[in-house]
Amino acid sequence: MKALCFLGLGLLISCPAVGQGPSSFVTGIGLIGGGADSCPMFVRYVCAPSPAQRAGVKSGDILIAVDGTRVPTGDEASKLLQSEKPNPVTLTLVRQEKTYVATVGREQRSMLPCNQGEKVLKSGVIVPLDATEAEMNGKLKAITQDRFVDRVLVLKNPAQVVVLGIEDGPASQAGVHWGDTILSVNGLDPRNKSVTELESLFSSQKPGSMTLKIEREGATKEFTFQLAETAQVLRDNQKQLLQGELVPLGLPERYLYCFK
Repeated sequence: MKALCFLGLGLLISCPAVGQGPSSFVTGIGLIGGGADSCPMFVRYVCAPSPAQRAGVKSGDILIAVDGTRVPTGDEASKLLQSEKPNPVTLTLVRQEKTYVATVGREQRSMLPCNQGEKVLKSGVIVPLDATEAEMNGKLKAITQDRFVDRVLVLKNPAQVVVLGIEDGPASQAGVHWGDTILSVNGLDPRNKSVTELESLFSSQKPGSMTLKIEREGATKEFTFQLAETAQVLRDNQKQLLQGELVPLGLPERYLYCFK
């Protein structure tokens, strides 16, 4: 089985999540889908621990309504799911073609980072425990849409290879952050490489280790970690591959068209 570190290749995406501020109350679920082509709203992930997890909600469930109000778009659902008060909310969901209703509590946003190795900054951004307000504010200002090129990881003006997607896995557990500039991968400069070359650089067909040299806030850091199997990292992040498409874990295959 192919072993990957899944570092920022666009396969796993978890840039700093911005809520409506750490003082709001939320259920602990993330959503994806809805809108065009009659695609329903899916539960993308469930934070652990969270009110949603305790209520039995799972990744891949279809969200039909919140307190009896149908939710055709993610924006509408998000507004209904969060509140300035810790009142419980009633969710109507579908799993394996069966409709069920779950009463889900709400907890303060600042108390619900999705992984134990995370925290919520004053701005509402979820970051690793060792990240600072200054670090993340600087990265959010520096990594702007006009700097993106037609390849994941790559920015221009100046040319850089940057961690633009990172999930719970070997790299993040070693201390790599979203927005870190990658100076070398096992001693090799990752700049000016094709997508295929980048994928090869950040992966291996057999177990092994990887050493990343990164730049963060003007300082150089080095991280060495063991690669993990693709399937295990996907499961840990509530994802699965269906016919080559990365989708929420538990998603019925008949809805695969919604992600193509």
